[in-house]
Amino acid sequence: MSDEEFKDLVGHDSAAPNVVIMSVVVDVAEQGKGYSGTLMKEFIRRMGALGKKTIHLMCKDRHVPLYERMGYRYVRVSDSEHGGMRWHEMVMEL
Repeated sequence: MSDEEFKDLVGHDSAAPNVVIMSVVVDVAEQGKGYSGTLMKEFIRRMGALGKKTIHLMCKDRHVPLYERMGYRYVRVSDSEHGGMRWHEMVMEL
């Protein structure tokens, strides 16, 4: 998927079995307090309750270990260069 297709949600279907996380941001002053874990656990719970099968996300290099600890599996380096950065694709099977 191109960066433009990704931003424009081309092909979006709310009834699809897969979900994509577009962004998770915690204020720098609040990082390290467990908020991202709490947010993600609740998001995972809600997606499971909706019958979703997988959660996909793209993250920066430094966040790969964080998402691995949360149960996401590393897929590959993404073709996306959005924002001039290198992104990594990850997935969680529900």
